[in-house]
Amino acid sequence: MSLASPGLISLAYGSHGQFTCEVDPAQTIASLTAPRPSSHFEQELQTALTRPLDFPPLGQAVVSTDLVAIALDRDTPESATILAAIWEILEQQGVEPGNVSVIQVPSPGSEGRPTLDPRENLPEAVREDMQWTIHDPADKEHLSYLASTDKGDRVYLTRELVEADFVMAAGRIAFDSVMGHIGTNSVYYPSLSSADAIAGASGQGHSELGPTDVRPLRQVVDDVAWLLGSMFSVQVIPSAAGGAARILAGASDSVFQLGKHYLAEEWMIELDERAEMVVAAVDVDAGGHGWDQVARALEAARNLVARDGKIVILSELAEELGPGIELIARSDSPVDAIRPLRELLPPDLVPATQLANAVDWADVYLLSRLDSETVDNLFMIPLDGESEVERLLDEGGTCVFLESAQHTCGRIRSK
Repeated sequence: MSLASPGLISLAYGSHGQFTCEVDPAQTIASLTAPRPSSHFEQELQTALTRPLDFPPLGQAVVSTDLVAIALDRDTPESATILAAIWEILEQQGVEPGNVSVIQVPSPGSEGRPTLDPRENLPEAVREDMQWTIHDPADKEHLSYLASTDKGDRVYLTRELVEADFVMAAGRIAFDSVMGHIGTNSVYYPSLSSADAIAGASGQGHSELGPTDVRPLRQVVDDVAWLLGSMFSVQVIPSAAGGAARILAGASDSVFQLGKHYLAEEWMIELDERAEMVVAAVDVDAGGHGWDQVARALEAARNLVARDGKIVILSELAEELGPGIELIARSDSPVDAIRPLRELLPPDLVPATQLANAVDWADVYLLSRLDSETVDNLFMIPLDGESEVERLLDEGGTCVFLESAQHTCGRIRSK
């Protein structure tokens, strides 16, 4: 992360958008420049797998007869490159592709979105034999009992994980409003469990808590991974433009701790005072360019802007409304939607809650590809183009600028 007070602001958004304008440096409290994608990612990945943190090289951890399960976060940058590198090591150990299962975590509310095959960089014969599934939490026949927690709760996971000899997690370490951080063990539970487990763990996030504060669900997640016997993890720190800034591999605990340090270094912005305006650019990332990304950017901006201030979101958002966000559009006010959201627990509960909290706190201006009526119904002010963003900046007031804002965590320091 880079903080500065430049006169020239340039923010990429969507797939092709680029907002550039001159701003009075005295007006700018901070401008976050996101990390760039690693220019030597494949080399760094090979090094991480052959010299992992607090763990033997991956090739020494498996034998030829092992059933290997790779739990893959759907929104992992460079997932195809990561899987190809893992397979190269497994192949050297004599593991058959038919003994490798890649289980992908579905994103909430992702129905209808195309999912790229993470095996695309593998030879055709290997792709045909290696199993790839997107977990269906409603398919009870595909779940197996793992164990019971200390509290007596029975844990069920997708069958490939329970039956595997060697299980690893592959994903990204990122800020999360419910768990503080996602990464490593969070790929297993509740994401690869039953629909009941996912519903029981649903939460709206904790805006009053920081990422490092204790979250009960995170402890449950780590307990499940221990019961599963999973100790190895490959994790990415996201960059701008949907890429990977860093890659880590090794013992899950060590990877998670170091990953959180890098994440804070690259993506945390802490200020002494709130700004009158936050301009947050949302670009396409490994998870796409939808309400999930825009809502996370709204949460980051809401944490940095003054009450009744202005949040400007730069996006090319065109995604249809999920059931939770539709509920906001049908409500008389954002606050009126909060209780029904808690009761109904829609798949887009988290982004809907982030949206409701942001539009209740500040005036939100949205540059997108949505029609104006839809934006109005969501208690936001539609922007027709970049010139309207410049007009808002010309009105004066202190500003914060966020690049790839969906990855950012904004905090005001305690006084």
